[in-house]
Amino acid sequence: DRVCLFLPNCIDLLHCWFGLSLLGAICVPINTAYKRDEMAYILNHAAAKVLVAHHSMMTVADGAVAQAKGIQHKLKVGGSRALELGWISFSESMIPDSVPSSIPVLSPQDVSMLVYTSGTTGNPKGVQVTHQMYVAAGQGFAYWTNATVEDRFFTCLPYFHANAQYYSTIGAMAVGATVVVADRFSASRFWSQVRESRATIVNFIGMMLPVLAKQPLSVSDRQHDVRLMYGSPSFPSDFLRDFEVRCGVEDRKSTR
Repeated sequence: DRVCLFLPNCIDLLHCWFGLSLLGAICVPINTAYKRDEMAYILNHAAAKVLVAHHSMMTVADGAVAQAKGIQHKLKVGGSRALELGWISFSESMIPDSVPSSIPVLSPQDVSMLVYTSGTTGNPKGVQVTHQMYVAAGQGFAYWTNATVEDRFFTCLPYFHANAQYYSTIGAMAVGATVVVADRFSASRFWSQVRESRATIVNFIGMMLPVLAKQPLSVSDRQHDVRLMYGSPSFPSDFLRDFEVRCGVEDRKSTR
């Protein structure tokens, strides 16, 4: 069974992901920026039976479900106790401290999640990610970063994207470290979030570094515990040198 998640970064998403993995079902996170038709395409293409949606996204979710063929159950996360027609409460459906009476035997090659591409050259495509791939990605990232149980991984990347899944989350789990998850990337809040979380490893993608570099200089730019910022794409050496000197990440890496 495929279960679609239309959720922002939240603990409920992790409950769904790991619960579905335990049961052998397939998790399908949906880009939270999608509108009705884009979401309906994913629901239909994935042949989803269940949708878990955040209370703040109900208008889009309801419109998409009306165009979907196979949704049999709808669960709402958060919000008031009043439920829209056909929805049930996610929190009230959870059974605390329960263990399934039977757990299927899974193969490392079984699919754990469908991660949909951005769809820049056509409709998004569902990439089948196996349980083994998650384990390998997490162990690999922990190895590349020399991570230990004392590290604190920080991510502000969305969970519908593979990066936050493979690296920050499973990477931390691979060594028993801590992962701290922000709701979204904010240039103005980034370093304060990093400081408050006492992060030691930060993953980035795309234009995050150039956007951070454009923020006003502050004496607090170097006041953090980060020893490594890891990500892509590659940037000019002059830009990286200036960024590392400004934020102190080069000195912290060299003492590792």
